[in-house]
Amino acid sequence: MKHWVAETIHGDKVKAGSLETTLDGKPITLDVQQLRNQIPKHCLKPSLARSFGYVVHDLTIFFIILMLTLHLEARLAHEHPVYRNMVCYILFPILAGLPLTGLWVLGHECGHGAFSTNKFISGVVGWTIHSALMNPYFSWRSSHGRHHQYANNISTDLNYVPPVRDEYAELFRGKIDLDRLAEDAPVVVLLRIVMQQIIGWPWYLLTHITAGPNSAPKKSRGWWDNSHFLPNSSLFRSNEFWYIVASDVGIILMSGAIYSLALNYGLETVVWAYFIPLAWVNHWIVMITYLHHTSPNLPKYTPQAWTYLRGALATVDRDPGWLLRHAFHHIVDLHVIHHLFPRIPHYHAQEATEAIKPLLQGHYHVDQSSYFGALWTAFTRCQWVEADADQTAKSPMYAGLDAHGDKGLQNVTSVDEKGVLWYRPGPMPPPAVTMR
Repeated sequence: MKHWVAETIHGDKVKAGSLETTLDGKPITLDVQQLRNQIPKHCLKPSLARSFGYVVHDLTIFFIILMLTLHLEARLAHEHPVYRNMVCYILFPILAGLPLTGLWVLGHECGHGAFSTNKFISGVVGWTIHSALMNPYFSWRSSHGRHHQYANNISTDLNYVPPVRDEYAELFRGKIDLDRLAEDAPVVVLLRIVMQQIIGWPWYLLTHITAGPNSAPKKSRGWWDNSHFLPNSSLFRSNEFWYIVASDVGIILMSGAIYSLALNYGLETVVWAYFIPLAWVNHWIVMITYLHHTSPNLPKYTPQAWTYLRGALATVDRDPGWLLRHAFHHIVDLHVIHHLFPRIPHYHAQEATEAIKPLLQGHYHVDQSSYFGALWTAFTRCQWVEADADQTAKSPMYAGLDAHGDKGLQNVTSVDEKGVLWYRPGPMPPPAVTMR
């Protein structure tokens, strides 16, 4: 029989699948429910007090950094204006962006039900936090929920879906030989990385770029119809209309607050105290989400070969270093468990991960290499995808994953070889402007 995911979005059901693994040397077939049963019960239950404690923690750190910066600004303004500008425009935004990104992660947990079991409280807290960071909370909660539901499905996933061979060639208008690819010059790669990290997040919210061709619930009426800010956008079902309006209201209210602050404290102060730190938050959001599923060692799946379990496990836990691990509430280094069970709060993610590791074994993917080095690797080696029977057969991330939800596979079949796609290097096509 097929196993169905319990935590579906919008009432949709997806193929959960199963995997073939071993425990104590004995082969077993594992599904989502068995993984859930392995996790201690308390890990699945968020604590409202503890969750709020992290909100207070991040806000406290941000305001301490802000107060110290204001103190230094007053002392340096006249005698050392160059140092004052360095503190305000460089040092403060970098440091302030860390707790603000942490707050964004907590708002993201609200959308998954990992902040509190009370939906109203989660909605109010998430809406408040994300609106303060100019993020349309309910709109993104909807699209992000579908990303979790269809992760790494090249047709219906919503984040960083790569082109297949023919589509990639078409992006160059046929002026490329896929069998003789030359990578871009390093300076070109660097410029494209900077472009993605600066404007990638707001442009995604406006246009839904990088999403799969069948990721929207409704047929798009044009390039303007794929926005997270449009209540009747192709991205949302009709019963979500007023939630999207609420998201827009949050953005409007925050815009009014920023305008008021600019009138009282001056536009320059608002720029360095809010807008530049917000740019750093946007940078971290893009980098975190991009590297979750983009790696030469991770597969993508066609709809025929995809299952929830396959998609969730085609992600990687990376090590961004001690500071970022804690500042970002382990969204980088404990992301596999988050994709399997997004309702687990971050403060239980480590325990839950350790509980299922013995069952996942080779299906659990972790990368201890440089976090920023991984960004360069992704840009240079992950441009498009195609099937590769040799890589599929030898990959511990794939071997034994069952496409049909019945039995684990002992050997790779020709059908599944075609459905498992791997990244390929190549020159970067022109930047995406609209949803494909």
